[in-house]
Amino acid sequence: MKITRADFLRNIFSISGPAVVAAAAVSLGHLLLKKKSSNYPINRVLKDDVSVRLIRPPGSLKEKEFLASCIRCYRCQDACDVGAIQFFNEAEGKLFHTPYIDPSVKACNLCMKCTKHCPTNAITPLEPASRAKVKMATVELKKDLCLSHKAKAIRREQALLMDLGSSPTESEASDERRGPCGECYMFCPLREQAIKLEPGSFLAPEVYKDACVGCGMCEEICRVLVRGEPAIRVVPTREST
Repeated sequence: MKITRADFLRNIFSISGPAVVAAAAVSLGHLLLKKKSSNYPINRVLKDDVSVRLIRPPGSLKEKEFLASCIRCYRCQDACDVGAIQFFNEAEGKLFHTPYIDPSVKACNLCMKCTKHCPTNAITPLEPASRAKVKMATVELKKDLCLSHKAKAIRREQALLMDLGSSPTESEASDERRGPCGECYMFCPLREQAIKLEPGSFLAPEVYKDACVGCGMCEEICRVLVRGEPAIRVVPTREST
């Protein structure tokens, strides 16, 4: 007759002394722990697609060399005073426990402190003076979402309406009061290189992708000021492998 585990334990407790019961309990505990540990560690899936933008801290090596050099020590994050450096979790496969920056959460201010704390030079040491040489990502501008470019367009429409003897509508006047802005230009650590303002155009920005280092300062402030999708956004340029 087949004896179940419940029957076995019931018999032990009914006929055995305390010492035997304790020994049986320890043995059972070992069996349960062994069964649990056999399922660990979880096999990580080395997937190629990433659910967040792949933007590494300034000074990071090319991706293949970076993944081989980074020891997941978190020292770069400890050195980041503004809290811009985050880490991928195990769901991101081969990227797990490696650092990245998401400007929608917190942008990099290019202080370069993180570059001086990496023990393996996966993030190479840099000085703040060399920030223009960094290439973390680049930037794109959607003028139809930009407050300053909207204000410029509305002013032109208003001028045309006035020339025709009409007055601007209330909705247009309301939109105009939200702009101009120009905050992306003011926050850019490389203004007049990565971002310039159109002369006499209500602080309307123009971006220069080749000069942009991808720190995300412009996106961070734009998300504060623009309702919904930001007008200016950091775009990854890093190879995934």
